[in-house]
Amino acid sequence: MEHEYSLNSLYLYLTDRCNLCCDHCWISPTFSRERQPGIPLEPLKRAICEAIPLGLGSVKLTGGEPLLYRYIDQLLSFLAAQELSVIVETNGTLINGEVISLFKSCDMGQISVSLDAATEEIHDEIRGVKGSFQRTLKGMRLLSENDLDFQVIMALQQRNSLEIPGVVRLSRDLGAGSLKINPLIPCGRGRRIFKEHRNLELDELIRLFRMVKEEESRPGDPEIIFDLPPVFRPVQDLMRTNVSECNILNILGILGSGDFSICGIGQTMKELRMGNLSDTGITDVWKNSLILKDLRMSLPWKLKGICGRCIFRFRCLGACRANAYTLSRDFYAPYFLCQEYFDSGKFPGSRYMD
Repeated sequence: MEHEYSLNSLYLYLTDRCNLCCDHCWISPTFSRERQPGIPLEPLKRAICEAIPLGLGSVKLTGGEPLLYRYIDQLLSFLAAQELSVIVETNGTLINGEVISLFKSCDMGQISVSLDAATEEIHDEIRGVKGSFQRTLKGMRLLSENDLDFQVIMALQQRNSLEIPGVVRLSRDLGAGSLKINPLIPCGRGRRIFKEHRNLELDELIRLFRMVKEEESRPGDPEIIFDLPPVFRPVQDLMRTNVSECNILNILGILGSGDFSICGIGQTMKELRMGNLSDTGITDVWKNSLILKDLRMSLPWKLKGICGRCIFRFRCLGACRANAYTLSRDFYAPYFLCQEYFDSGKFPGSRYMD
C-alpha cells in the first residue's frame, strides 16, 4: 500500500527572470530589470487553497528573483490571510521600505539573502552586475533595522574561498541570524565553473568545513551552517545539529510558467514538468504524478553507488536528487561529492554497509 505523503511546502519559482547574472546559478534565469508577470496569480491562489488540506504549512518564494514578480504584494497579502509561513530567497538588491512593510505583515519563517563576498569587487564579479554589493548591504540593513531576522547565503567557489572570515564578520555586523555556506553544484551556469576547474576540490571543501566548525563558537557571530552531507560531519556535530536532507518527498515546485515540477529542476529539465496550473489541479499532481509515485516507492531503497550503502540514506535521501538527475538523468544516482569521497578511499568505514 502506498504511503500517504504530506505536502509540507510549495516552492514557488515566481519568475524565470533575475536582475543579476550570477556565474554559478543552477536555474540560469534570463536577465531583466523589469517587473515580470511570472506565475499567474489567480490560479496560484486556487492551488495554494487546494494544497492546504494536503498538509501545506509553508510557501517558499524564490526564482529567478522573487521581488521582480509583478504581483508580489498581492501574493504576500494572500499568504498572510491564509496564515501560511513564508520563506523568501532573494539577492537583496530590491528590498526597500515597501518590501519591508510586506514582510512585516506576514509570518516570515525565513528570509535568505545572497552575499558571496565581503569584498565589493569579488561579490559584483560573481553576481555579474556592478553595484549589486552595495544594494544588497542596503537591503540587509533595512531588514536588521526593522527587526526582521534573516540568513546570509554564500555560494562557495575558488574566487571567494578566502572571503569566509570577512563574510562571517559582515553577517554579524549587519545583524544576520545565521550564515549558510553552499558549495557549488555542477548544474546550470555552475557547469562552466566545474569545466574550467574554478570550483573547490573536495579536500579543500572539507578543510574549509573544519575551519568554519573550529571558528563558529566565537561570541556574537551568527550561526554558521556549512551545507555538506552528514558523512562529512564529525559525530559531535551530528549530535548537535539536524542532519541535512533532501525534502523531495514533501515539497512541490511551481515554475514561473505555472508548470508543476519537483522543484526548480523543471526549469532546465522539461521532462520533469507535471502539468500546468491552467489545466491541472494540485491534488491530482500530488496524488497521481508517476514521477512522484516512483520517488515515493524508491527512495532511499533504489539509491545507487555509495548513497545506497550509506547509514544516513534514510535521513538525507542521497542529498540533492535534482543535482543527481541533472548530472546523470537518474534520480537514484549517488551524490557526486559523496561518491568522489568514497572513490578516494576516505569515506569512513563506520558510515557505510558492506
